[in-house]
Amino acid sequence: MKNSTYHLEFKLFFRGSSAWIGIAVLIITGLSGLYFGKSFIANQKVVIEKAAELQTKNTLNNIDHFGKDIGLVFFHNKFSVANVPEPWAAFANGQRDINPYLISVTMLTLEGQLYDTDISNPVSMLFGNMDLSFVFIYLFPLVIIAFTYNLLSEQRESGIWSLLKSQTNQVTKVLWQKLLVRMAAIFGVAFLLLAVAIFYLQLPVDQTFFAVLSFIAIYLFFWFAISFFFISLGKNSNFNASALVAVWVLMCIVIPASLNLILTQRYAVPEALQNVINQREGYHEKWDMPKDVTMKPFFEHYPQLKKYPFPKDLTFSWYWYYGMQQMGDDQALESRAAVQKKLAERQYFTNIAALFFPAIQVQLGINELAGSDLTTHLGFQQAVRQYHEQIRLHFYPAIFQNQDISSTNINSIGLKNFEAVKVYGWHRLLSLLVITSMLTLIAMTNLKKINQLK
Repeated sequence: MKNSTYHLEFKLFFRGSSAWIGIAVLIITGLSGLYFGKSFIANQKVVIEKAAELQTKNTLNNIDHFGKDIGLVFFHNKFSVANVPEPWAAFANGQRDINPYLISVTMLTLEGQLYDTDISNPVSMLFGNMDLSFVFIYLFPLVIIAFTYNLLSEQRESGIWSLLKSQTNQVTKVLWQKLLVRMAAIFGVAFLLLAVAIFYLQLPVDQTFFAVLSFIAIYLFFWFAISFFFISLGKNSNFNASALVAVWVLMCIVIPASLNLILTQRYAVPEALQNVINQREGYHEKWDMPKDVTMKPFFEHYPQLKKYPFPKDLTFSWYWYYGMQQMGDDQALESRAAVQKKLAERQYFTNIAALFFPAIQVQLGINELAGSDLTTHLGFQQAVRQYHEQIRLHFYPAIFQNQDISSTNINSIGLKNFEAVKVYGWHRLLSLLVITSMLTLIAMTNLKKINQLK
């Protein structure tokens, strides 16, 4: 009897065109998100592969053109580090469209080179890139609202509610059945898109997959809980629809935009400009100063390099020039630390605010899992700094001793890949569970009064 009741509810639900339209919208946009997300990441992979080829080619060209002067070779030669996207980056592009994923640096001052990136159309950056995570976070809730906003109000407005009350004293079970049917439809589409994503994006079914699945499942439950809450108030269809759409606009548009505005004002980063100024002054002003002004702090930084004889009698030497470049970075250390502190404060504020806003929480969590978040990018920048330091210390002796370029192993140094540390934000699920549970409990309390409604 129970199975036949659910079978009837499924037939009634799918008999309406709105159900098929909603499901079709989710499937079409979901597949589109998969295609665009994969295409965006595929383009980045192509650029990284070409950069690996050009690394060796450009090095050989520099040796051919400037091989007689080892200092000039390293003045021009670039060493590249790539933040190679993992498979989940195609699922959630995150900030990979605004942050550089390939950084090529010379042995000169570093800080200014960290922010070099491709020239992008600002209009396309304004609209952003569509991926499957966008569909789950922003479009699924709208379809959930469309499927559920009138579960109770439609029955009352059409006169069916009075008929149900006259036949049974457990009319709330009818609402549960209708709600469960719609949940089955939504989760069925969600699992279908995830299954397609596994094969199309070649995603491994590992801990990351189950973490993403948990985020999506609880997030969808959250939106059903919101709808359930407004249904339990016993208001009319117009009120439910207006209230739920208003909640969606607040959760997905207004609040994220407002938080971004607060971040921009409260945690402005004027230190970024000061960092550039400090770096430039740090080496440009050394041209008009005695060489000891440069070399004394340089040898304090690298006492192991003091063993190489410094040519004080020359007007210009690469020894002094690269020491001057290093002083540019050293003079910017304080402002660089201030920038990093501000960015850490921004991230902390965002994480705290996200505890109360599930849409932001889920987006942050999935981006972390995909390695396309701000924290991963900051880790990438730090890896570039470390690599730049290694390159400098490796080739300084050859430059300072004016060795022949053939005595170095510059030809064997190719593109370096950055490997991010995987972050599993299981703690983020707790706030989602708490909010969802609270809404559900309040709605269930309200539903106890449903039988009293006329």
